[in-house]
Amino acid sequence: MRAAGRLKKAFPAWLGKKQICCVLAGLLLGGIAQAAGTAGTEGAAGELRRPGYGQEEETRQVMVKGLFEEEVPVEIRLAGREYRADEIHRVYQQVLEELPERIRGGNLSLNQVRNDLNLISRMDEYGITLRWESEHCELVDSFGAVNAQDVPEGGAEVELRVELTDGRYPEQYVLPVRVVPEKTGARDLALEGFIRTVEEADRAQRESEWLKLPDTYNGAALQYQEPRESPFPSLAALGFAAAVLLTAKERSDKEKAAKQRENQLLMDYPEVVSKLMIFLGAGMTVRTAWERIAGDYRDMLGSGRRTPRHVYEEMYETCCQMSRGVPEGQAYGEFGRRCGLLPYMKLCSLLEQNRKNGSRNVRELLRAEMTEAFELRKHGARRMGEEAGTRLLLPLFLMLGVVMVMVAVPAMLEFM
Repeated sequence: MRAAGRLKKAFPAWLGKKQICCVLAGLLLGGIAQAAGTAGTEGAAGELRRPGYGQEEETRQVMVKGLFEEEVPVEIRLAGREYRADEIHRVYQQVLEELPERIRGGNLSLNQVRNDLNLISRMDEYGITLRWESEHCELVDSFGAVNAQDVPEGGAEVELRVELTDGRYPEQYVLPVRVVPEKTGARDLALEGFIRTVEEADRAQRESEWLKLPDTYNGAALQYQEPRESPFPSLAALGFAAAVLLTAKERSDKEKAAKQRENQLLMDYPEVVSKLMIFLGAGMTVRTAWERIAGDYRDMLGSGRRTPRHVYEEMYETCCQMSRGVPEGQAYGEFGRRCGLLPYMKLCSLLEQNRKNGSRNVRELLRAEMTEAFELRKHGARRMGEEAGTRLLLPLFLMLGVVMVMVAVPAMLEFM
């Protein structure tokens, strides 16, 4: 009671109990706030927050205890925060990802530039300064002004060089820009507006896996289809290539068939000379012996005991010519020309000589011709064997390689 009386006397008489409680509550809250503010202010823990990246220097005032007997105010200058060397490149990459959208201005993209670019010189959120240079100032200058009047129909490529720096680590990069002619027609303006609509839809649907394209534009229904390359040029080129290759193959087949025919004629020549010598020695005339040889061939061919041979087919053709009234000498000459080989032409010359001059010494001439023919056949067989051996070299080397691999691989695996 005495304490309450003394407290009441300390306050003016107009203060009631409620007013005294309000004053005490204000003093209590002020003390709590003072204590909390002192504990929570910067510097209380010996730390001050710097300005952000690239920001200007700031001056902070702090109360310092312990320096003197009383607290003293001290002004401390804080420089802006700087990037570390190991993180500046990552920051520059983030800036480069944002630059195309930040500088395109009123253009659809940097690949279709008709209007001026917004070449910003500062990105405060990163604390980065940008400095621009243009490769072709007549098209795009260092301030972003675009001159698209004299640009060709296909557009013109321009390289913009930008230097990014935080004040300590400058780096230069190149942004490609494609300047295209100005669009003035209604068709071009409509196309540009449609592209803007699609870009807005793309920004709104970036969380979706698929981009839903507009179904209508300016009241017109739209349909979409991805462009596909026409197969006609490639198929037409394939047809021409096949024709060329087929022609080359036919020519190669003809040359191969002619070579096989020539080899067969040379191999059969000794047999033909031997038969003629036997029949002429038996007293037959040249024509009778010729017709006998051709007739025997046709009989054996018809019965399946003989395969077709070019020389006997030509001899049968000669018999048919003589039966149609062609002179015997002319028929033999055409036989030699159809065969196209020197031994057959020589044989036809001997037969024509025998027909004109009689059969004196004809057997000796044919015997000598037969001996020479067998020598030619022997040389031909040897040459064909050498060619076959040459063709077998590649398979032999392949087999040798397979054997070496089969032996070497297990040994290497065992060694490893």
